[in-house]
Parts: sequence; C-alpha cells; structure tokens
Amino acid sequence: MNRLGRALMAVPVAVLITAGTATMASAATGKPSGAPPSGAKCVSTSGAKSCFSPKGDRVWVKDTKANGDSTAGTIKSKRPGGWARECFNHRGSDDGWVMCDFDVPEYQDAWLWAVNKPFIGSKSNRAIYTSDYI
Repeated sequence: MNRLGRALMAVPVAVLITAGTATMASAATGKPSGAPPSGAKCVSTSGAKSCFSPKGDRVWVKDTKANGDSTAGTIKSKRPGGWARECFNHRGSDDGWVMCDFDVPEYQDAWLWAVNKPFIGSKSNRAIYTSDYI
C-alpha cells in the first residue's frame, strides 16, 4: 500500500478517536417549580442551593440571597472530558425554585455544584450518582 493510501485510511480512525472524546455539555434556564422531592441530593453555598434527583434527571436551583445575582446548579461527570449540564436561575430570591429536566448518562459518578453568580461567585459541590441504587 502506498503512502497516500495509508494516510487516507488513518483519517477516519483519527476522526473516530476524536469524536469519542468530545465533551457533551448543555445549559438551560430553569422553569418555575416547586421544591425538589424528598430524597433529592442537595448542596448549598452562600446565595445558592441546588438539588439533583436521578428520577427524571432533574436539577433544581434556588437563589437564597437577595443580591441581584443569578444562580446555577451544575451536574458534571467525574470522568475527564465528560458531560456536563447546567441549570440557571435568573428569577431572584423571592421567586423560589426553578427546575431543569436533563438527560444524563446512567450509572455514573458525578459532581453536583451550587453556584452564586455563575462563573465568578461562591460555589460548593458534592458527589452524586446518576441512577437510583438497585
């Protein structure tokens, strides 16, 4: 096989390897909601609280400080380069909880984050599992 043939065969392999390592992330603005169900895993920081329930892959976010800043709840795979989902609450502390309905990979260890003033504010996290235990 000549050099050109070998080079052309290597391109599809490189594309497959690269495609398999891409990070899958999505973000959404939460919709007004009631409080998360009992048993949901939650984390708090100054100004924000977020909760996750593996039933329906839902994230709830509440602004807990009247400071004019948005809040966010993020779930992120513990695997390097893995998936992430982020739910934003722009409604303020007087308007309660918002909820985002995501689709996340099952049976994985992940992080749940609560963030006040996304990207630059206070934040806290805890470990979660993306499925109910059998």
